[in-house]
Amino acid sequence: MQLKLGVSTGFAIKRWADPGDWVRIVKEELGLDTVQFSLDQFDPRSRPDNSAAYAYRVRNACAKFGVVLHSTFTGLSIYSHNLLMHPLWEGRRDGVDWFEKAFALTEALGASGTGGPYGGMDIASYQAVERREAIERSAEECMAYLLSQAPRYGIDTFYWEQTPIRREGPVGIEDTLRHLERMNALRDPQGAAFALCLDVGHAIAPDAEGEDRDPYRWLEKLAPYAPIIHLQQTDGRYDRHWPFTPEFNDKGIIDGVRVLEAIRRSGTDGALLLIEVGHPFEESDAKVLGDMKRTADYWRESLKRGAGLEGGEQTHGSYR
Repeated sequence: MQLKLGVSTGFAIKRWADPGDWVRIVKEELGLDTVQFSLDQFDPRSRPDNSAAYAYRVRNACAKFGVVLHSTFTGLSIYSHNLLMHPLWEGRRDGVDWFEKAFALTEALGASGTGGPYGGMDIASYQAVERREAIERSAEECMAYLLSQAPRYGIDTFYWEQTPIRREGPVGIEDTLRHLERMNALRDPQGAAFALCLDVGHAIAPDAEGEDRDPYRWLEKLAPYAPIIHLQQTDGRYDRHWPFTPEFNDKGIIDGVRVLEAIRRSGTDGALLLIEVGHPFEESDAKVLGDMKRTADYWRESLKRGAGLEGGEQTHGSYR
């Protein structure tokens, strides 16, 4: 089993906006060489010339420091929108337009994958069963269209992130698997694949029960369908995105070695593990950077310990 450790650039939004800064931090201070680009870093709907200039800076910085930009991902700003589950058709069409712009920026950045949650329903629509089902079907059709268009931008995979909110899709293990199967049956075989991005902090839906609230069972059952796994510390009550530091590990439920053992039990060949930590904007910049360094160290140590338990080999942030 091959596991690679990387980081989402979500930690850098607003604080380190220049690619020369955040790419250097990833490589020289966190000791990592793989990133997932948060689309909070640069608006995909910027003017094409601005997007091209920014993407050029990113590619140059990545080349200079030896960092791979693996994929792009929806960020906090667009996550607050309804996107493909907007109650109005013009809202859903606008969501399609946003993703198409994100595809274009992804191509400019040199990545072959993108992803994220793709929509959230309003309360009134969700509570009206027929309306809810109609919007769910429309959202799936919109996503199938986007998957058919993705190869035009050099994109081969959309990494869908399941969330713990029922108005945004399935919150249980089996329902998540069924949604993956349904979308891959609906999509054009020549289009991009629809894969899972599994977040260890999302097994927290208030009305979920049993194994659907156990992050390790999610990993055991769904890691084979998840080429990307997001890593955050959480208390199991909210989607915290805490760092892996003694301060938060003492009250968190995510243990690095247990995560690796659950992935191993799943039978998967491997995955990209991405640290996804988000601090309050009011937090001191020095603490943010210190927490990120300690988090990267925590996962490197977990990978070493996990490799020892399996009798494998760990090299450069990988677990074999």
